[in-house]
Amino acid sequence: MASKTVLRPKRTTRSRRRAVRHRGTAAEAASARPNLPHWKWRTFPVFAAFVAGLLLDSMVNPPASGLGTALRVIGLLGAGYVLAHMIVVNVIVAGRIRARDKALAAGEDPDVEWVDEVVHPDER
Repeated sequence: MASKTVLRPKRTTRSRRRAVRHRGTAAEAASARPNLPHWKWRTFPVFAAFVAGLLLDSMVNPPASGLGTALRVIGLLGAGYVLAHMIVVNVIVAGRIRARDKALAAGEDPDVEWVDEVVHPDER
């Protein structure tokens, strides 16, 4: 005796049936999307990575034309800016923070002790 195969329709869950019945508006569909991160492309780390990639590429593939040489010079200028920025942030600002913390620990007011002006008040 041969067995008969019976094809049955695929069962759907209640939530799927409700979703098919209720299509919703475009605003509801937009709010249902996951929250994607807001990328900040115009920042120092992105610039530093771009300059590093530009210099690495110019070292691996030496420039053969005027455009390649110009890109290498732009990369070297960018590397100078990156190094200057890192020195300012990591050395000078760190020194200011240490001096401020030292003044706070001594019980002094750091705003009075630290003068951050281009023109001294006596010279005005």
